[in-house]
Amino acid sequence: MSEKSKESISKFYSALGNPYRRQIVQLLREKRKLGFKELHEALKISVGALYHHLDMLEGIVAQESDRKYVLTDQGRSAIETFSISEEKTAAGSVQGNEETRLGFFSGEILLGRTLMNYLNADPIRSLPLAILIVAFGGWISSQTRLEPLLLFYLTPTSGTVSALFLFMFPIGWLVTFIMADILSTLVFHRKGDDLRLLNATAFAMLPLLIVPGLFSLAQLLSPGGSLGYTAVLLPIFLQAWVVCLLASAVSISKGLKLERAALISLGVVYLNILILLVGLQMGLF
Repeated sequence: MSEKSKESISKFYSALGNPYRRQIVQLLREKRKLGFKELHEALKISVGALYHHLDMLEGIVAQESDRKYVLTDQGRSAIETFSISEEKTAAGSVQGNEETRLGFFSGEILLGRTLMNYLNADPIRSLPLAILIVAFGGWISSQTRLEPLLLFYLTPTSGTVSALFLFMFPIGWLVTFIMADILSTLVFHRKGDDLRLLNATAFAMLPLLIVPGLFSLAQLLSPGGSLGYTAVLLPIFLQAWVVCLLASAVSISKGLKLERAALISLGVVYLNILILLVGLQMGLF
């Protein structure tokens, strides 16, 4: 068997290693053609999750001009040729998903994979936690008098009312969510699951709280002291971490492949920078 054939078989079993994807395939085998709404009602999963599973079935399932989903010739042939048993799909999934330490680090730490999946499972349950994070962000910003502007911190302008700091972090959260949601809709036509994305955006902004936290700690240990190079380098690293977490949030909430979600996350950052530059040019900050 050629390497290409082996790779194709491995990809096939890996794609069908998920019970929801097998259910999608089975439904399309029985019904021949189904729309997104029909699949959504049958599977009873989130819109984002369904989009994700359909993306993972690329090559096996396709969308026709009438926007209905069907099995491709390749998918139908593969399904008829191979027996889709639980044992084989499980084995294929395990073989295709062996994870290195680096993969674990990137998945769990940089992307918060387990955390984002937990948030996605029950958005109503996660909402109070998201609100708590945002409220704490507003409080610690007011305590350190660092002015949070979306994904950045600025030295406050003179005359800034202290109470304003309490609202700037929550406003940044909402604006970041709106940007990510609009870009997902405009670029990849992914709508829905807004509450999931709203919650996940709050958790994606968690690393930003490290900046005022360290600033507050430094002032406590050495009043009037400076963080030195840490004050410059740390925010850059943390913003990169936020970009990764936001990409993961968009990926899981909207059902996009991670590389596509990364484009949305980077787009949000560039819009942040644009707003910051325009604001500075106009003397608003």
